[in-house]
Amino acid sequence: MAARKSTPTFGAFDRNKTLAENTVNAGPVVLDSNVTLKNPDGTGFEGGALSVKLASAGPDDRLSIAEVGGITVETDAGSGTTSVFYNGVRIGTETEFGQNGSALTVSFDQPVSDDAATALARAIAYSSAGNAPSKAAHALTFTATDAEHTSTSATMQLKVKAGNDAPVVSGLGPVSSHPPTSAADGVIIDGDAHVANPDGTGFKGGKLAVHLDSATATDELYLANGPFSITGTKLYLDGRPVGTVSANGVSGHDLAFTFKGNVAISDAQMSALMEQVAYRSTAPGAPTTPDGVTFTVTDAEKSAVSTHVALAFENQAPTLLSGSPASGIALISVGAAGEHGSGSSFDPAISGDGTAVAFASYAANLAPGVNAGQKQVFIKDLSSGAVVLVSANASGIASNANTPQITATVDVSFSPDGRKVAFVSTASNLVPGDTNATDDVFVKDLDTGAITRISTDSSGAEINAWSGRPVFSPDGTKVAFESGARDLAGDTNGSGLYVKDLVTGATTQVSINEPGAFTPTNGYNPAFSQDGTKIAFVAFGNEFGPNVVGGSMCVFIKDLTTGDVTFVSAASAHEVRPIFSPDGTKIAFMSNESSVVPGGEMWGTHLYVKDLQTGEITCVSSPGGVLPNDGVVSDTFSFSADGTKIVFASSESTLPGNAGGVVNIIVADLQTGELTPITSYANDASSSPVFTPDGAHVIFTSKATNLVANDTNNASDIFIAPVPTSSVTNATLTEDPAHKTLNAAGTYYFADADASDTHTVSVAAPADALGTLTAKIVSDINGTGGVVWSYVVDEAKVEPLAAGETKVESFVLTLDDHHGGTVAQNVTVTLTGAGDGDDSPAIATLAFASAETTQARVGTPDLWASVAASLSGVDEGLSGLFDVLEKRFAALAAAHQNGSAGAFDGPAWHTGDVADPGQIAAQLRTELVDLLDTLGNHVSDQGTSTTATAHHILEGGAESVAAHLWDALHGNSDGGHSLI
Repeated sequence: MAARKSTPTFGAFDRNKTLAENTVNAGPVVLDSNVTLKNPDGTGFEGGALSVKLASAGPDDRLSIAEVGGITVETDAGSGTTSVFYNGVRIGTETEFGQNGSALTVSFDQPVSDDAATALARAIAYSSAGNAPSKAAHALTFTATDAEHTSTSATMQLKVKAGNDAPVVSGLGPVSSHPPTSAADGVIIDGDAHVANPDGTGFKGGKLAVHLDSATATDELYLANGPFSITGTKLYLDGRPVGTVSANGVSGHDLAFTFKGNVAISDAQMSALMEQVAYRSTAPGAPTTPDGVTFTVTDAEKSAVSTHVALAFENQAPTLLSGSPASGIALISVGAAGEHGSGSSFDPAISGDGTAVAFASYAANLAPGVNAGQKQVFIKDLSSGAVVLVSANASGIASNANTPQITATVDVSFSPDGRKVAFVSTASNLVPGDTNATDDVFVKDLDTGAITRISTDSSGAEINAWSGRPVFSPDGTKVAFESGARDLAGDTNGSGLYVKDLVTGATTQVSINEPGAFTPTNGYNPAFSQDGTKIAFVAFGNEFGPNVVGGSMCVFIKDLTTGDVTFVSAASAHEVRPIFSPDGTKIAFMSNESSVVPGGEMWGTHLYVKDLQTGEITCVSSPGGVLPNDGVVSDTFSFSADGTKIVFASSESTLPGNAGGVVNIIVADLQTGELTPITSYANDASSSPVFTPDGAHVIFTSKATNLVANDTNNASDIFIAPVPTSSVTNATLTEDPAHKTLNAAGTYYFADADASDTHTVSVAAPADALGTLTAKIVSDINGTGGVVWSYVVDEAKVEPLAAGETKVESFVLTLDDHHGGTVAQNVTVTLTGAGDGDDSPAIATLAFASAETTQARVGTPDLWASVAASLSGVDEGLSGLFDVLEKRFAALAAAHQNGSAGAFDGPAWHTGDVADPGQIAAQLRTELVDLLDTLGNHVSDQGTSTTATAHHILEGGAESVAAHLWDALHGNSDGGHSLI
């Protein structure tokens, strides 16, 4: 007969445990330091486990392992595995972590003695971040399984005794600074103050007292306009009496209120009252020295706290910062008083100045008049916290929208000036005559409240199918969108892409095919270039263009001026949204094609950036080409305003901070290749990231519940997270014939103690600058902001620099707060030559060989030797010019083969894999004119001996040489020559 197995036993187990709230708030507390755990069979616990479960746990409850009695824990940074040790010897692995009230389990995969098991049981600890514990006891169950896989359980009744916590005030001060001229008119002392009673009982019967330290008879404290008001000695909230006024704040007295004992006052309402407290002076001039203001708040339990702010009326000049202002992750999809949205929020968009965020949401509590279960669009003011309903008709009535019929999301887009918002809705009550019962594109004027349906024909008439994906043109006068309608005027090939002129009302089809195409296809996801002359889009096709038969999902660019359509890259991935870089020289797109990078095999879905001048493609989401790929890049990504970074979402486990398959937000530095995780510790997926214009923050959607405290709405929310960023005030650019222009950009940051000041920036350029620098203020909120600058220079102007020769251009950017405070910052761009500059002071006369000689030479292997030989009297200076032009030709040819947009002025025709010589030559003809003009200017500066030659070049010589070169490159009329 087999020996009977005995179950493990708990001894001296504490069946009841009461802990103080303040104790468990301070940190983990060991639950039972006297318990014992034994296996009577003497075989220990190898292969078994110790598990602890807390019934009815809340999100603030935590179970953990304290390092006491010889127990230690260690987490591997790479794998995330947490190992448990007893007296330095590993005994098992923590497989459940006690977060959000879930079970804590240690699996024993090593020999575990009774002593080791006992030590672990005595190390189990509990903590809670909550300040309003349940009055009921929670069942805490310990379960032990031994080496024979027999188990036993013991249950402890855990109770947390509530404590009386003082109110917590945040967002107040430390300085409330205002222009001197505002003292007489009155100022709100601190519009960002927030107060909370951690006990969750609010401020019924509580008090608010405000005291000015050095008050005189000319000082007055009062309530600015808002939900609270004073009539006589009574305090009113939205017209109903809620308390009494015990001190009226006039003639230097305190301002004080006492709430009724039978009226509930929430944290949000007390915060709103503090934010209405204002000051004004009847003295001839504003106070010349700061004065202290003390706010004393008393809660429902009669616990009080006092906080202070310095009130100052003096202008502080802005100061420059070495990096972006520090901050933590915060919720955006909350009401004006900080209340969490009652439903999911998603699809964020940021205004061009960085002061407001628009987003779609099912939350019915963010604005009045919104019904639960309906999808609306809101705007959050990042400075004041105010929330405005956008998806409302001209009378302010919320839309009756339901879930979109066709598109998966409600797209939201700001106009460049931030004064309009475009969005998609199924609502039928936003404009009169909306009867098509499907997704339409609307534009809301934020200044006037007017709303217009723009997915209509040119007469404003309704169309018969869905529309979506609105995007404003850079000048804000047009909106591009996609549509399934076939009753729009001019829709002959079902392209699906349209542009609405907001001034004239005209709706124009954007044909995505080459002129005269007979194979129509649909285009999706339009994106304007920075100058508004091109639209990137996605369509089925291949390197020969969009088509219906065969092909895969690809990215193309349509030139709205010439009608040309240029292939960018194969994409295939669903929901690809290409975007242009801020300077228009690059385009980002997502692809799951295996060989987007020539010669590469990048399996999986990746994010790529293509240089539109050189044709070079870089994989951003896997810069080292790490394989295998087990994740995907989400379909929304964003460039920073200076174009130096891009943010995206991915679940790829090889990316830094990505463990466990959760989709996280990643910032990629396009200059260094560095990848920075933003949400590496999130416990659920994040998506739709977008940079704030200053590049210092990322706004995104997330389902995670652990990014901020007390996130209990069980819905996706909009968050803002910091991106540590250094101020950039210099750049180096090197001559590169593969680029028509050389570009640089950066952002530097500033702070202003006068939080209400708004700022502008001016640029003073050096007299001999070759390039142009522009700058703008962004994210000017509550005393901090950024200056985004961009520099561009024609590459041909840099080519005269010899190899290694530099030219430093220093621009002075002056920041002005419009109250007499200024600060200057130098932005320096260093231009460096890469080839031979023209050091020769003279050029011989230019004579041309006959056309017959040119035709005879053009077919020889060395094309450039043939061209040079067709010119007589060419000295070293012009030979150097031909060296540069040869490099330019090679770059253009390579770009043409790779399908680079913008490489040619005309259509990029191919014959097989060979570029048409005529197209290349026509482009080079323009290039040569520019280069010879530059050379001629240089020569004319060398002295009178070369004046005649310089004049010859500038007065037609350049055009003549260019025409001759065009003939040489064009070759025989039958087009039989292959130049690449």
